[in-house]
Amino acid sequence: MKFKVNKKTFHQAIQNIIGVVPIKTTIPILSNILLDLQGNELSLTGTDLEVSISTRIEVQGETDGAVAVPAKILFEIVRELPEIPMEFACDEEHKITLNTEKGFYKLSGESKDDFPKISVEESKGSFSIDSKKLDGMINKTIFAVSTDELRTTLMGVYLKIMADELRMVATDGHRLVKIVDKNFSSDLEQEAIIPTKALNLVSKNLNGTKEIKVNLSDDHIVFELDKTTIYSKGIEGQFPNYERVIPTENDKELTINRELLSSSVRRVAIFSNSITHQIRFSMTKGNVKIKSEDIEFGGEAEETIDTDYDYDDLDVGYNANYLLDILRHLDTDEIILKVKDQISAGIIYPTNQKENEDILMLLMPIRLNED
Repeated sequence: MKFKVNKKTFHQAIQNIIGVVPIKTTIPILSNILLDLQGNELSLTGTDLEVSISTRIEVQGETDGAVAVPAKILFEIVRELPEIPMEFACDEEHKITLNTEKGFYKLSGESKDDFPKISVEESKGSFSIDSKKLDGMINKTIFAVSTDELRTTLMGVYLKIMADELRMVATDGHRLVKIVDKNFSSDLEQEAIIPTKALNLVSKNLNGTKEIKVNLSDDHIVFELDKTTIYSKGIEGQFPNYERVIPTENDKELTINRELLSSSVRRVAIFSNSITHQIRFSMTKGNVKIKSEDIEFGGEAEETIDTDYDYDDLDVGYNANYLLDILRHLDTDEIILKVKDQISAGIIYPTNQKENEDILMLLMPIRLNED
């Protein structure tokens, strides 16, 4: 196997793949990237057995072949090289040499036969979606995914394909995000829970891709980009009935500037308890007071923001970090918070929804310690 390639192209391709390579694994071959050269096209593949990614780049091919290369050391070598051409060569014993005008680097690879083969069930159906739209939906949901390994069905984003809309939902039990693309049509009606690792790889590998083709089978989902294909097993199990936890009787509505609220919460949260991060929203006609107190260290903070609120006084406690996460993932100047009482979930959404998009974020309250 032998080819020439420029540093920038090679480095970018490895960088796109490296995210799937497990940092720690009991299966040593998974710490490798498979390089497969056919003519002037080099295919790079990485996998952790749950999620796999393959990408293709143009090189100056001399001798076809394939080899599994240690991902970390290859990435570090190429990253540190200046912008110069390089020649990659591998002999029959999988001994690899990387030559540049600055010098050479030798390392040992492994046989292509030892690298896991990516097998995916035949697709049951597919749909295409604008890459920017999908990237936006991923970005607005993925932050709310659970990291609790005892609740595996919450460790991914729920995707529901319907005849006239596409939904993505994520929740960790403390907050929930539902985003709906209403400018969507498909003959396919299916659902899947997609691991965050796969979705992060999709966002990272767009690189000018305008449209993404998504293929679904019973237990796999495949994203086809311009030069890259991402394969992922779906998370098994039933996603919770999220519609049941979205309140329909929140009758108190507060409209507030998003950036002003974010800034106040960040400052006040400095004085919140380091474990609960609790802040208190004291809503009265025309304004909201944001308060925090850390009894252990004697810290206390309070700020007041003018707001559009014309209901009975109400105090509600929230986790400041969760609230800030939600505010960061909304992109309008003003947001609406709808509440009912101290113990019911609050609903947050933008004052102006994007055309053909409907986004809703839910935040569970923290029980307040009454004075």
